[in-house]
Amino acid sequence: MESQLDQFMTIVEQMAETVIAATETVEHVSERMDDLANQVQQQGYQVFALTDAVQTLTDNQAAMIAHLSHLTETLDRIAASLEKDASA
Repeated sequence: MESQLDQFMTIVEQMAETVIAATETVEHVSERMDDLANQVQQQGYQVFALTDAVQTLTDNQAAMIAHLSHLTETLDRIAASLEKDASA
């Protein structure tokens, strides 16, 4: 009977060790998941900042194109005026 009790105690000890090891593994995985979640969040912030910067560049480019268009029109009028004066 005592042999069976010893075997039972050995099994219970092994189960307890397994539960402790599994708990430690789950805690480690949980910490790693938290780290990954934080990295993903930081990357999300970086993507947002990059998107905002690209939008600003796009807006600036649109304004520059409008200014260049206006400048081109002005230069065309000056050229036309000079041609008119030269032919007169």
